[in-house]
Amino acid sequence: MDVLEAVKSIKDDSFQDKVQRAIACVSRTVDLYGVSGVAFSFNGGKDSTVLLHIIRAAIALPLSERTADLNGDVHGLKGICSFVFERGDDFPQILDFTNEMSRQYGLHVHKLHADFRSGVECLLETTKVKAIILGTRRGDPNANGQETFCPSSADWPPFMRVNPILDWSYADVWTFLRGTAVPYCSLYDEGYTSIGAIDNTVPNSLLRKENGTFAPAYMLADGRMERAGRINKQTPEVPVTKSLTRSAAIIVVGDELLAAKVQDVNTPFLCSQLRAIGWRVCKVVMVPDEIDAISAEVRAAANAFEIVITAGGVGPTRDDVTMAGVAEALGKPLSGDSGLEIRLRNYFGSDITAAHLKMAEAPQGACTVIDYMRDDGSASPFPLIKCNNVYVLPGVPDLLRSKWKVAREQLLAEGELMPFHTVVLRLPVSDETRIAPALDKVARALGRQVSIGSYPMTKQKDGAGILLSLESKDMKQLTCAQQLLNDALPSDARATSVEYDSPVFGRGTTPRSSIDVARE
Repeated sequence: MDVLEAVKSIKDDSFQDKVQRAIACVSRTVDLYGVSGVAFSFNGGKDSTVLLHIIRAAIALPLSERTADLNGDVHGLKGICSFVFERGDDFPQILDFTNEMSRQYGLHVHKLHADFRSGVECLLETTKVKAIILGTRRGDPNANGQETFCPSSADWPPFMRVNPILDWSYADVWTFLRGTAVPYCSLYDEGYTSIGAIDNTVPNSLLRKENGTFAPAYMLADGRMERAGRINKQTPEVPVTKSLTRSAAIIVVGDELLAAKVQDVNTPFLCSQLRAIGWRVCKVVMVPDEIDAISAEVRAAANAFEIVITAGGVGPTRDDVTMAGVAEALGKPLSGDSGLEIRLRNYFGSDITAAHLKMAEAPQGACTVIDYMRDDGSASPFPLIKCNNVYVLPGVPDLLRSKWKVAREQLLAEGELMPFHTVVLRLPVSDETRIAPALDKVARALGRQVSIGSYPMTKQKDGAGILLSLESKDMKQLTCAQQLLNDALPSDARATSVEYDSPVFGRGTTPRSSIDVARE
């Protein structure tokens, strides 16, 4: 099946496992209840779109006795009933998308025009349905207390709620949709990240660009802000300027790093530099000098994040295969670039060799060559190469830092972002269980706006046993979080000192390892 093959190309073991468990959940549901006993709630949103293709993948597997109760009524989901609740305040784009998916996949969607409870009661009374597959994910308003298989509440008609993607994150949803290239509602490309009714849903302000338009939903770096657009349109929107947090992935290439022959200093540098200009690094991965490994990671990251930065694997030797991996990821042939070759010939002159010319190879028709001046004022013969949204940097730290300056200028030219601000509280206690309730309280109140972290420490000169980190781009929310946390902490656990926007977390102190914690 097309979707299954596409999923296999996404080289992320954790994500692969989630997909396989979701498919197994649907498969088991059909085994337990038969196809006529299963219904699918399809509302045209991103989560139910994922489920549509999870179900398609599940029923593409051998069904054995599952089709025994079809009685000739077979459609796109082999007898599984699909239904949608249509309301007068639905977005036209959602209705159009739902109708198009019904047509394209032969869903024969039942259109219900009642509230959810009444509609479900009618569905259960008029069909053989005993289980309903839903797109609920943890963090949804109705997800509290739910499990993958969850019986309906006592005051509801009896049926089994089935939540195959309950443990999926916002990023997982977009990894699936983008990685499989299945169609989804056009509203998500207009900055909507969570879609409700017309009167309570607006584009997510965190995706607003400098020109007033909105970036696509998959570019939302912080999944906790998924529902930030679910507000009443009558409520004045808080102005947001330069607040968009954009997402990046870093792919570090090198056998020598994986073998611990060389220490990786490029990742900390790139992470700190990206954060300093308002970008959020969402993924870092280290791969060997192998074309297939590089290609798989670049392909997955380029689909999931706004930019990808590769570090290492570019040069004249046989183990420098990053460009070949990037070319394969982009589906482009690797060939000599005439412009790059001219630069190299001008620089090396009659001493140029085939090894030198290897550095002129690039993915055909997919690269932008960005020239820059060296510190001595001369033009560098080794320009920065950008292939679609992939910046290709060398692995030698000094060379990487030189080219990063150019990449940084490119990113800033696309629009400056508001910086992250941090507050670090140094607590005189070492038992995290004592402060956990206070962290939960702050997370419930401000978790969508403020990131919270707790880090046990040892051997601190001031006796601090825990460092609490609060981070946000909104100073007002950050200040509120600090005050709320201070009030919620036990009196003997409150901060003895506070650091603001410290460039080095905890003044360079070292967190305790998990082994140290376990021994105490």
